[in-house]
Amino acid sequence: MAKPTVAEARAYIGVPATTLPDDDLDRIYNACDEAQKARCHIPTEPDAYPDSLGQALLRRIQREVSAKNLPLGMVGVDATEYGPQRLPFYDSIVEETERPYRIQVLA
Repeated sequence: MAKPTVAEARAYIGVPATTLPDDDLDRIYNACDEAQKARCHIPTEPDAYPDSLGQALLRRIQREVSAKNLPLGMVGVDATEYGPQRLPFYDSIVEETERPYRIQVLA
């Protein structure tokens, strides 16, 4: 599989261009791609991009788009039983799909 394109990311997240302009999606896509490159070994051959890394990239983009309109990263701001909660920085799906390609840092 090749790396997902911006158009494939838009189809995956299901957000139309009227809601999320192309410029914003391009910026989010590039930021998520850079974050993945900083944390993972990415194959250099274009056709060798693993499906698991592609899924993790799409998930990263989906999280960024979802968090775009959350003030201060808070969810459940209305009067819920437990009060407002912070959007977690850790995504277990991204961690699981990127794990085999993660750059190990030893201190």
